[in-house]
Amino acid sequence: MQTALVILTVIIVGYTMTMFASGARLRRGLGEAPEQLRFVFMIPCLDEGLVIGRTIDRLLALETEQKFAVMVIDDGSSDDTPDVVERYDDDRVWLFQRTAPNARQGKGEALNAAYREIRTKVLAANGSPDDVIIVVLDADGRLDTGALDAVAPYFADEGCSSVQIKVRIHNAPDKLIARMQDIEFASYTEVFQKGRSRLGSAGLGGNGQFARLSALMGLGDSPWSDCLTEDLELGISFLLDGWTNDFCPDVAVSQQGVTEPKALIRQRTRWYQGHLQCLRFVPQVLRSDLGRWPKFDLVFHLCNAVVMLFLQTLSIGWLLNVAYHLATQPGTTSAAMFGGGRIVVLYLLAFGLAPFVAVIYWRTEPEVSVVKGIVYAHLYVFYGYLWYFAGVRATYRHLTGRRGWAKTARTAGTGDELAGGRRVIGLHILPNPRRITGARPVIDLTD
Repeated sequence: MQTALVILTVIIVGYTMTMFASGARLRRGLGEAPEQLRFVFMIPCLDEGLVIGRTIDRLLALETEQKFAVMVIDDGSSDDTPDVVERYDDDRVWLFQRTAPNARQGKGEALNAAYREIRTKVLAANGSPDDVIIVVLDADGRLDTGALDAVAPYFADEGCSSVQIKVRIHNAPDKLIARMQDIEFASYTEVFQKGRSRLGSAGLGGNGQFARLSALMGLGDSPWSDCLTEDLELGISFLLDGWTNDFCPDVAVSQQGVTEPKALIRQRTRWYQGHLQCLRFVPQVLRSDLGRWPKFDLVFHLCNAVVMLFLQTLSIGWLLNVAYHLATQPGTTSAAMFGGGRIVVLYLLAFGLAPFVAVIYWRTEPEVSVVKGIVYAHLYVFYGYLWYFAGVRATYRHLTGRRGWAKTARTAGTGDELAGGRRVIGLHILPNPRRITGARPVIDLTD
């Protein structure tokens, strides 16, 4: 068992360090941003009245010369989400409503319906789908003000289907569990996304995802599937269709982290099960025309969830075995297992990457002290075992065919959703309702 642990650990650590070193050397000369680009934010919403107003405000306040629109997709909300959106008297804001029986069929279906609406407008006006960029944003997403100007040059490459930006957790200071999620996203960005972008196989997330309309059209009427990780599947589909996926490390979108362990395990179970669903792509990837290293990278990431579950199972089994022998033979077993420098080996196996994680997070979040960073990094090792419980639960659900999920609820208290007991919606609100149907296009998608 120890041998298996060491071999798997060496493989994973070796690949991790290789990707980090590759990403650290990422220096790229981008072309001039195409002048004709038009960005359309698509924000799927189901009962997001608590946060959607602030998100729209931030988007309308973006510091950019790029032309953009905001399409809020109300997927049958039972709260005041549509009322909040309707009060914006700004031609850049659309409300796209879905009603029963079509509503509440999942995030993928909501995005597909909005995508078809945009595609219809572009084609009806003889516009170029190559020049329209669809931006998927969560209802609580807080986009850096310079994001559009930073991302636009990547689309000077005609083979680029999509660009993902960094994801951060804006309520990280509130709770330790939110801080762990921020470390998780920051580490994935610095270690894997930068390295994967050099291979043209950067992963797409459900927040801060920029996709070229023509690339989406190449995937048909429903580019987003009903997979529990529709963003992961979309990125793979682009690669198999001959495109490249890129990553922009200079800007970020922040989102609200889950603040309760039970809710976090439920969310991660959904993500884990989505990875299990995407394992079906492994044969297609291996048979594809992708290069050797992009193939290896995709297969590694598709299989990583299963490998980590196996590795954590071995680790837990070994720890239980140690605990049993310490309880039954405390003297001799203690000396055998922890003597002769073995305690150092055990520490390195368990926490060897902690200093590495601490340095990465300190570079990402310099206001966190070195001491705090080291403490957070060691706690992050234990946080990682939440994925074990999520993985076991997801595997059971996957094998038994269970796929239904309840949406993770938003919470107040992250700083600015509420002020003085009243919802803060913004300064752009007027009493005149506007909906996408019957209104003129938010922006000219053709010139």
